[in-house]
Amino acid sequence: MVDFDALEAAGIADARGRAALIDYLVGLGFTVEEMVAAEQRGRLFGLAGDVLQWSGRPVHSLRAAAARLGVSAEELAQVWALLGLPVAASGQPEFSEADVEALGSWVALKAVVGEQPARDLLRVLGATMSRLAEAGATVLRVGQPDIHISHSRDELTSARAYRTVAEFIPRLTKLIDAVFRHHTISARTYFEGVVRDTSASVLCGVGFADLTGFTTLTERLTHDEFARLIAGFNSAVTDVVHADGGRLVKFIGDEVMWVSATPEQLVQVAVDLVEHPRARTAELQVRAGLGYGRVLAVGGDYFGSTVNLAARLVAAAAPGQILASSDVCADPADWSAVQEDPLLLKGFDAPVPVYDLHPR
Repeated sequence: MVDFDALEAAGIADARGRAALIDYLVGLGFTVEEMVAAEQRGRLFGLAGDVLQWSGRPVHSLRAAAARLGVSAEELAQVWALLGLPVAASGQPEFSEADVEALGSWVALKAVVGEQPARDLLRVLGATMSRLAEAGATVLRVGQPDIHISHSRDELTSARAYRTVAEFIPRLTKLIDAVFRHHTISARTYFEGVVRDTSASVLCGVGFADLTGFTTLTERLTHDEFARLIAGFNSAVTDVVHADGGRLVKFIGDEVMWVSATPEQLVQVAVDLVEHPRARTAELQVRAGLGYGRVLAVGGDYFGSTVNLAARLVAAAAPGQILASSDVCADPADWSAVQEDPLLLKGFDAPVPVYDLHPR
């Protein structure tokens, strides 16, 4: 039997008026203390889902967790911040047992690869997980509008909806583990073909492509139409890059960057993007800039003059055009390369020889 007077005295506002929600939470096994703590956070309706997102009950303070890991509290705070998860200076328990066990992987990793490379990997991990979490939140927010009380106008309805979507968290972690393993194999296979020494330098092709007419088109689209356009473009680009043996590096607004092991694969991606029917259907044109040479592969990204050149070339290309450096066109196979007048490009001291590529 729920004692509503005791709940109100403990800090839960209008407990009787929220009896259905409280009965639901009690039925799931939540204690008065847990409900009061959730009410203090303004999250009583979200408690049923929130607990499925937590890594566990916070039981270790920053200093206690650091001691368990054999590192200083300052170092642990820095690493946690690298992951995008700053630590409050309260001295209260903030780390679960699962958190400490997971951070043990970082301690072991830095002993093998060194302090800075381990930190670089954590920075990428944090940024990737942050983006994934935001993407998931958007999908669920749109797909399950009842999680918004302003939409459902009922705490219990929102609590049930939130619990339903939160139940996907443990299932998605299994998916993340499986996908990461497959991508690890894919990355290893790719680097076996482009690595030339023991440094971070690799020999590969770098491509950029973007949509022309994108800004004008988006000005006359609704938010839903714009979202569908972006999703459609990203999906089509991903399919093309992977189908042609490339590796997707990142999207930058309406621009995409990819790498390929050979010039032939690099050009094939560009041709298939420029000629993609979905872009034409949307009244858009794709242009591309390509370079081939040694670059630094660091933190899941690529750096160097070849990258800079490809980025400058896509900006110089006309709609529907593929501009490539001379290194890409050293041995044209299935495309014709027409030499253009050398271009003066930002960041390059001398005019750069460029070629306009077309399929044969």
